Amino acid sequence: MAKTIDAPPTQDYPPEITGYADPWIASPGEMISIKVSCTEPEYTYKTVRVIQGVDIPHSPKKEVEEITSIPSGTARGRYQVVRIGSYARTDEWGLASSSSWQSISNGIKVSLYFQAHLPRAGHTQTIISTLDVNSKSGFAVVVTTDGEIAVWLGTGPDDAAAVEVIQTNFKPVTKRWVTLELTLKDTNVSVSLLPIPYLAEKAGPAVHVEHKLSAGVRLMPSSSTEKNSNILLLAGSFAESPTTPTFPLVTNFFNGRIDSPTIKTLCPKSEILVKYDFGRNISEDTIIDASGNGHDGVLVNAPTRAVAGFDWDGSEVDWTKAKYGYGAIHFHEDDLDDAAWETDFTITLPHDARSGIYAVETTSTNGKTSDMITFIVRPTKQTTTKTGAKVALVLSTFTYLAYANEKLADQGRSSCVEIGPKFDIEQTVRTEDFYRIHRRLDCGLSNYDVHNDDSGVVFSTAKRPIMNLRPGYVMWAFSRPRELSADSMMIGYLEREKIPYDVLTDHDLHLNGGAAMLAPYNTVMTGCHPEYPTIQSYNAYEHYARRGGNLMYLGGNGFYWVSAVDPKRPWRLEVRRGDQGVRTYTLPGGERFMSTNGTQGGLWRTRGRSSHGLFGISFNGEGTGPGVPYKRTAEGRDEALKWMFEGVPCGDDGELLIGEYGLGGGASGDEIDSFDLACGSPTNAVVVASSTGHSDEFGIAPECTGFPIVNTLGSQTKEIRSDMVHYDTQAGGAVFSVGSINWFCSLGWDDYQNNVAKVTGNVIREFLKRGGKEEEMNLSRDGI
Repeated sequence: MAKTIDAPPTQDYPPEITGYADPWIASPGEMISIKVSCTEPEYTYKTVRVIQGVDIPHSPKKEVEEITSIPSGTARGRYQVVRIGSYARTDEWGLASSSSWQSISNGIKVSLYFQAHLPRAGHTQTIISTLDVNSKSGFAVVVTTDGEIAVWLGTGPDDAAAVEVIQTNFKPVTKRWVTLELTLKDTNVSVSLLPIPYLAEKAGPAVHVEHKLSAGVRLMPSSSTEKNSNILLLAGSFAESPTTPTFPLVTNFFNGRIDSPTIKTLCPKSEILVKYDFGRNISEDTIIDASGNGHDGVLVNAPTRAVAGFDWDGSEVDWTKAKYGYGAIHFHEDDLDDAAWETDFTITLPHDARSGIYAVETTSTNGKTSDMITFIVRPTKQTTTKTGAKVALVLSTFTYLAYANEKLADQGRSSCVEIGPKFDIEQTVRTEDFYRIHRRLDCGLSNYDVHNDDSGVVFSTAKRPIMNLRPGYVMWAFSRPRELSADSMMIGYLEREKIPYDVLTDHDLHLNGGAAMLAPYNTVMTGCHPEYPTIQSYNAYEHYARRGGNLMYLGGNGFYWVSAVDPKRPWRLEVRRGDQGVRTYTLPGGERFMSTNGTQGGLWRTRGRSSHGLFGISFNGEGTGPGVPYKRTAEGRDEALKWMFEGVPCGDDGELLIGEYGLGGGASGDEIDSFDLACGSPTNAVVVASSTGHSDEFGIAPECTGFPIVNTLGSQTKEIRSDMVHYDTQAGGAVFSVGSINWFCSLGWDDYQNNVAKVTGNVIREFLKRGGKEEEMNLSRDGI
């Protein structure tokens, strides 16, 4: 949850403005809330359409268009922070199910299983709590800063009474399950902690503590009107310490797993007050009280579900089929779902707003800082008709979320990477956006990062500032535009060439009709990095091609990882990486099925849907070194393909090179894809050009190797290459693929005056001229 304050955390904090739009993908006529954090007293704002956002040497000219129908203005600056950390909350956990207060006052027994993943987190961590320090009522089981289990107990109501602390001297082992039982009755306290052996490993000794309180434990406050009364929290607490007043927000987040929490009364007829079965409704943000008393709870900030519990034995790795073993939830102190910042102002999009990348430009009135708060506008049937668009560019919004605020340069994390051989992290370009990301740790992690407890991040959210979702962003590792900023150069090109177009997103294909969204267009183009399709968005491309549409895959490392979108919370993306593919972490076995929809995660190649099949090529390698040009193949000289290279001169030696220059070197670079019949590339496809050879700054993707793993660098294997591929489809359309993230960086070189731009335009115009079998593409699309 967010907390608004007026001043930044330290006096020497640099001038900063950032924010986000909610929703971040909108339709014409829709109202958008703009949420801003600004260290300076005042800022101005205006809304622009981004025609081309990159502004570096040799890039196209930056071009934005102010939307004057949306009022500009001035606003007061205020610094906003995000309350990260996940927990579960249940209100009125005991009273409604008890026949009287007496049944609880007779005492209770609390039991659960827990697994600490970061016993020494540098702060107290709460496993379970009902403690209200102000009323000195309730209990909390915590992991101390020394990594030891302790119990805090309220013994009010006497004002002189304290919250008593019981030390157990038990220190849980990292990632090992422990059975906890806590019995509270009058002045008697019993704590039992039993480590559960892992396979044949010898577990530590059990600990049993009996303690006599100076005053009877006070399980409930005297008045239900007292703040935080009767609230049960898992993985967090309102008690910051036993001696400080009740904290206004949940704090002391737990890093680890909790399974089967249960609370029973100790009266003669023992009554179950709450009993949570986390193996139920795994796709939801609620927890079910299996006791029948109706004390269901809510999950805050998207902890990880569909993870192995204390009784998981590997007999079933798909949680949707398992009878047991998935009754745990993994909580993290750095989980985030919704920053929940306060809205500073709203804007309403014109009903005729054309699709594309937009931004609210914010600038402090003292000139010290600025930012472009980015959002995307989708087309409607009416705006498509107005523009006459026959070409659609699909922005890779799932990839944008997967990379959102990535911290791969953070050498304190195990997910810090050397992107390729000979990579020097100290020699990279770092912009103000980069520094914002690493300064604003409260704004959450990406699907490439690991949590503070070293577990992989499976969720990313759009409801927060995303500092690398900016039109001019230069990606630090490659020192060049990437993702949205690179995609904006394609929009600039379409504008320059006066090609009528619309801009769609991955989310539109997933949520708004799939192939029906693509039906109005003759040609559909991907962005530079469409890496994370869902089954719905991937199927949209396939169904479009089957109906005669033309596809242009103008990127690299596309259609690689399986992702899922929470159907009730479409701002939340889920990615589960397995033990194959280029990755920064590997999820444990048994935890690779999506919690949001129950489908298998990992690589699309593992799912039998390698992009070889539809697009002719698939990912094979990557590197941060300069890209290289493509060289036309003998097959590419076929008379039937001369239209593709029209106006592209050959060199003095008669060879034709495409993309010798670019913002990241040649057109084949960054992450690259190749043709392979053995992996399912179409038999009628033609490799019209291939890259001219990569240096040893490029390495091969692990799934492209066999045994033994040798010859893995650019100069050692021909497997590391980009292949430019074309083929005709059964339905009368065609597919053109380039297999390189760098393609757009060469497209924009010297203001589009290059042969990559020429080839791209030749293909678009040829596809538009052919038309495809539009009579078969009879799907309709209403206004979105």
